[in-house]
Amino acid sequence: MSSPSSNANANANAGVADVGILAQNQSDSDDASSVSEGPKFTRRWDVYKNILQYGTEYCGNCCYADIADGSTTSPALPSTVGLRISGVGNVPLPISDDHGNEIKKRAPSEEEDNNGVYEIEASKIKIQNPQWDNSFKQLLTTVAYKLGVNPSKLTAELDGLTYMEKGGYIERSNDDDDDGNDNGVLGAIIIQLPSKFTGGALTIYNCEEDEEEDEDEDDEEEEKSFKFTLGAGEEAAYSCHFACHFLDCEYEMAKLWSGSRVLLRYSLHYKHDRADEIPTAGLIQYLTSPIESSLNGLPPDDRMVLIPLEREYDGLSLVNAGIKALSRGHRQKAEALKAARPDWEFLLVNAKLVHTCGYYTNYDPCTNETSVKDIFDEMGNCITSEMSWLKKSVDFDCVANDGMMLATLTHNQDECVLNWGPASRKCVHNYGSDQSFYTATFLVSYDPAVETELKCLGGCEEVAEVSETVVDTQDYDLLDRVLAVVESKEKSKFDVKSCQILLQMLLNSRKNAQSLVPLVNKIVRGLSSPDEPNKQLYDTIVGAVDKLGHAELSDSIQQLFADVKRKKYKDMCVFLRRMDFALKVNKYIEEGGPNYLEVAITDLNEYGKRLEVLDSAAVVRSIKDLISNYKRQRHELSRVVQASLTFLHEVRACSEGSLTLLLNRTHLLKHLLDQRRFGSLQTPLKEFVGDFLVVLWKGIDTNTGCKALDSKLKGDGKDSFVQAVSFVIDHGLSHEKERFGLWSIKKKSIFTALIEAIKSDDVGGKRLLRDILNKCLIPNFITYRNSDWVKGEKFNPRNSTLHIQQVLEVCPSIARMIDEDKRLPLHHAAAPWVQSYNNSFEVVMRVFTAYKPAASIRDPITKLYPFQLAASRRNYKASFSLLLENPSLVSSAINRNKSRGRKRKRMQKSSA
Repeated sequence: MSSPSSNANANANAGVADVGILAQNQSDSDDASSVSEGPKFTRRWDVYKNILQYGTEYCGNCCYADIADGSTTSPALPSTVGLRISGVGNVPLPISDDHGNEIKKRAPSEEEDNNGVYEIEASKIKIQNPQWDNSFKQLLTTVAYKLGVNPSKLTAELDGLTYMEKGGYIERSNDDDDDGNDNGVLGAIIIQLPSKFTGGALTIYNCEEDEEEDEDEDDEEEEKSFKFTLGAGEEAAYSCHFACHFLDCEYEMAKLWSGSRVLLRYSLHYKHDRADEIPTAGLIQYLTSPIESSLNGLPPDDRMVLIPLEREYDGLSLVNAGIKALSRGHRQKAEALKAARPDWEFLLVNAKLVHTCGYYTNYDPCTNETSVKDIFDEMGNCITSEMSWLKKSVDFDCVANDGMMLATLTHNQDECVLNWGPASRKCVHNYGSDQSFYTATFLVSYDPAVETELKCLGGCEEVAEVSETVVDTQDYDLLDRVLAVVESKEKSKFDVKSCQILLQMLLNSRKNAQSLVPLVNKIVRGLSSPDEPNKQLYDTIVGAVDKLGHAELSDSIQQLFADVKRKKYKDMCVFLRRMDFALKVNKYIEEGGPNYLEVAITDLNEYGKRLEVLDSAAVVRSIKDLISNYKRQRHELSRVVQASLTFLHEVRACSEGSLTLLLNRTHLLKHLLDQRRFGSLQTPLKEFVGDFLVVLWKGIDTNTGCKALDSKLKGDGKDSFVQAVSFVIDHGLSHEKERFGLWSIKKKSIFTALIEAIKSDDVGGKRLLRDILNKCLIPNFITYRNSDWVKGEKFNPRNSTLHIQQVLEVCPSIARMIDEDKRLPLHHAAAPWVQSYNNSFEVVMRVFTAYKPAASIRDPITKLYPFQLAASRRNYKASFSLLLENPSLVSSAINRNKSRGRKRKRMQKSSA
């Protein structure tokens, strides 16, 4: 067989079908002169380039066969043919032996040995069914598409009828003759009428000349054969079948094992101006093979391609006609793909594109959001639900961006939308941004043998589904396939659960450690970038380190820790899990190895989310668990505690969860103090007091904040709140204690709830109330801004001490309790705390009334009586009132002063 002529080749290039938006500037290496020196195709870009270069006009099959009952894309031929043969009469089908014998009598016998095959010339044959011609015309259109030629140029002429009896066969032969091309004969089509037989397979041969052989070597032919059963058995008895081939193909029919068959033979004619313009099997194969080779060279996870049709075929037309609803140009593209890889699945996909552009395109680039609407097979069946995985896996980006669409971009990337045809709708939003909506139909072809890999392209959910299958079936070959996709595709990664169950499967397997190392490393590196391992996954990784050694997995673990997407703006719990992992894996790391704890602490400070802590209770539990589980790693624990407390201090106290965070922080600090392993914690406690007061001040000024405070004081947070107040008293500065007192009396309801909560503490409640009274309440007084207390009443100085009165009424005994300096509340009341004369007097008298004997007790610090303390601060009214209660204190004070004077004189004399 000779190679295609240059004229025919030129004609093929002239008929190139447009595929998407064509690249405007093709490189010299893409010239058609390099047909015989094609590269090794490994990318979708090569598929697109070959379709662009060679076109789809003459891309098809050298031969094709199918059933013609309407169950496939081939149209149906009437099963009731109405066959009439001159001299035989009407012939019912399947043919009977009697009618077969009549045909044998009237068949010309040029040779005695006809191999059980008998021919009847066309002039003696008549098809009486009126639907036959129209059905055959539709079939001829399908034949044209399958052979890759123009349907409008293809016609058929009946040559005759062939009858094959049992044992009959046709030896390998060729219909080509010297006048074939001159007469415009392109090939032949055989219609097998309903027949009952077994055996008799049809084999068609296509000889492809090897273009890559050296010129000095003899031409060698690589023969390809295609076998068709044509429904041998029960199927052939009820429907017509057909087979077609080019003129330069050879064919043979095997021996019939039983029954008989009837065939109609047609010659296919092609309209042409010159004989060398008639396509041949050699030309078809020559132009189809580059597309086939490029598809064959695609890696498993790339074996899906899309061809844009730049318009939408509505669902109804596709349901009614399937692939036959496509225009001639689009049908040629579809058949080209089907001919290049007939074993691939072919689909028609209707999709939607929302194209959004901002007014300032330089700062607000255009975005494309695509989605699949419906999926149809070539028959027109809607299979959207069955193919749900494809909706996530399909990628509408062009090959220039490593997408699936066999189209490329021009200078403006936004012109990719032109592959979708005209916009179906447009709308303009505020600030000049606009949206365009597109709907279009795409041809989709994929390799079903790698459906698993293609499913994984849908993202983590699909990868997780396949991973569960791997674990359930213990299929390590499937695991290798999944890992190949995960390694090569950014979108297809393991989620946390998938990573954990796969690692656990490997650790439980009996495979040797050396073979497990690369698999474990690939799985760890394949974890989705935004996903952070949970405790179970970290524990599984620790198990892998224990079994395989840290040195073998070090690079993967460090890569896991280094990924910024995995840790940026993440909650504190994420970093505590990392610290837990670091403390567990420490014993496996040799000296000089990576310090994961240091990395985790640094990352917490650099990337931790400081706006809020999502679950502060979980944070506290995690820190307590670390303290409990790693007691021997004291130095490392101290670093964890220090870093955690510092971070909690830096969390902004502006969210609704701030109060909860502070109370949980209180619980943590109390636990740390009880452990007595982390020092006095003076700095964290002072920081806590400042943060606590900030949260209280922000909360008391809003209704939501007041409700939260009231809820905590009356609910489960009561003990923590009381402990937080205790920290304020023990570690706060004087002005912070005064500030706390001022906060506490702003709302009477909150103050009441606070006093009741403290009183309920049987252990230290009274002592804390005493300190609050002395250090926080006595320096402050009720004003008209405290509407909860005065409620619009006229000014009454006695109202300024209602808060002190309430405390003394709730717990009268604290008026006689001394503090750590052995001072009584009256000593504090008479001291210089208060800010006005009237308020000072009311405070002193309110405390004095609660425990009058205190007026006769000297202040252990100043050695003065309360009336003297008041007088020294110019609170004369209070001083006089106290003195009236016990006038004898005057003489006592005078005698004490005389005694002090005599003592001074004796000391002066002795010194002289």
